[in-house]
Formats: sequence, C-alpha cells, structure tokens
Amino acid sequence: MKNREIITLMHKLSHGRIGPSGDWVRVFNDREELDEGKFNKLLKDAIQSDIVLIYQSSINVTEANASEAYKIVAEYVKHGIVKLADPRFKSQVEIDPLGIGAKYRTNKAINSDA
Repeated sequence: MKNREIITLMHKLSHGRIGPSGDWVRVFNDREELDEGKFNKLLKDAIQSDIVLIYQSSINVTEANASEAYKIVAEYVKHGIVKLADPRFKSQVEIDPLGIGAKYRTNKAINSDA
C-alpha cells in the first residue's frame, strides 16, 4: 500500500483519538522509552496480521511487517501520537508519547482490495 493510501485511510477511518473506549496500558519502560516487550504484546493482542499500517503524520507513515513495527514506532513516537492498524482496518493501536498505548476493535473494516 502506498503512503498516500495509508494517509487517506487513517484520516477517513481513524477520526480523533481512541479515548476511553480503548484498553489503555503502559508501554514505556522506567527510562521513558517504548518497551519492546510491552509494545509487542499490545500489538499482538490487537492486530492479528503480519502487515501493519503505521501513521504518525503525513511524513511519518509506512506499511511494515509486524516484526518491524517496534523499531519504527519507537522512532515515530518521539514526534507524537502513533496509530497502527491492520490492512483491513478491523483493529487499531494508538501509542501516546506519554507512555501509554491502547487497542481498539473497530467495525469499520474495509475490503482488502481497496
């Protein structure tokens, strides 16, 4: 999926923040850095796809293997809130620079051919 397509999907299907409907957990370690174990658990619990869409801004956006997501998100979260979604948009993850992350199941799934 091209960056422009990811940006369009995130803007269209991910309005605002997850808010209180999300299952929020701490994902930073004591050094206030993204904790790889906590992040990977949250991602695995939320997104059952080998591919994830990662969006922080129109500059920091990519499609990546789930195994690569930690390194990308650890860098992007330095610049602001990072949103992740599976390619069909069935579930989302939001990572906040305050050190918390949430998962959210959505009913806005899209056709995988989109």
